[in-house]
Amino acid sequence: MVPPELEEGLPLERIKDFSLEELLGMAVKAEIGARKFYESLAERIDIQELKNKIEWLAGEEKKHEELLRKIYANMFPGKEIVFPKEHIGPELQPVARQLHGVEDIIDLIRWAMKAEEIAAKFYAELENMVDTEEKKRLMRYLSDMEWGHYYNLKAEYELLLDWAMYSQMMNVGP
Repeated sequence: MVPPELEEGLPLERIKDFSLEELLGMAVKAEIGARKFYESLAERIDIQELKNKIEWLAGEEKKHEELLRKIYANMFPGKEIVFPKEHIGPELQPVARQLHGVEDIIDLIRWAMKAEEIAAKFYAELENMVDTEEKKRLMRYLSDMEWGHYYNLKAEYELLLDWAMYSQMMNVGP
């Protein structure tokens, strides 16, 4: 089941159905959504180390948004960014519900990992669509950064799985 914090979106193969301008608009919108998701998730986490990592991810997404806005302004001078209704891949939404323990956090991190993986692939596809070496390097950089987020989340995910299993074993009595 897809949680309310995630909208599935179109498959990555549909990237060719959109213009570069529309795709950049989708990318900016996705970075805003990811930042809001991480900010709202951090507010609901009590484990300080994990909270710090999630807040760091929110800051990273803000930097990506600013970079994409600069790229957009450079490519489409004087134009306001158009945020298409559609989006490629999962789009993260702010976490509104109460989290009931580590299982909820594990679930949300798993979905965030999926979103980061698709974002990395999305930027790799955009790299093939932009026209200058500088823009290609920026898209490669964004793709690499999203993979970095994915692996950061994966490490936390695996720690939480171990922690959940360990805490359940501790609650099993004679």
